[in-house]
Amino acid sequence: MENASKALIIAGAILISIVLVSVGVLVVNSLNPDEGIDEMERQQIATFNSKIEGSTGNNKQGTVARQLISTIISNNSTSDYQITVNFGGKDLSSSSDLSTARNSISTTKRYNITASYEGEGGRINSVTITE
Repeated sequence: MENASKALIIAGAILISIVLVSVGVLVVNSLNPDEGIDEMERQQIATFNSKIEGSTGNNKQGTVARQLISTIISNNSTSDYQITVNFGGKDLSSSSDLSTARNSISTTKRYNITASYEGEGGRINSVTITE
């Protein structure tokens, strides 16, 4: 009988410990509810930026610059986040201006392509293409 009562006391202590740990986890999660949302937003930004970042760098072929502008035209027509292209000293964002710039890029020349971001860790908001 004594062993049975000790076993019940131990089982009760274990259940109380589990409940206390669960309450602690709930309290910690309620103090930082946006952490999951922030991580999802960071992943969306990384995916968005990856479409552009693969084309950035120095001494890129003209075909890379042309393809990049095509990607930006597509993005600007389907996304709320618009990317501006600085080419020839002008900031371009409309599809017609970007198409004109794309067509004026020589496939035989080399270009330096840089991206600018909305703050640290933000989305790309502009791309600069220079010879």
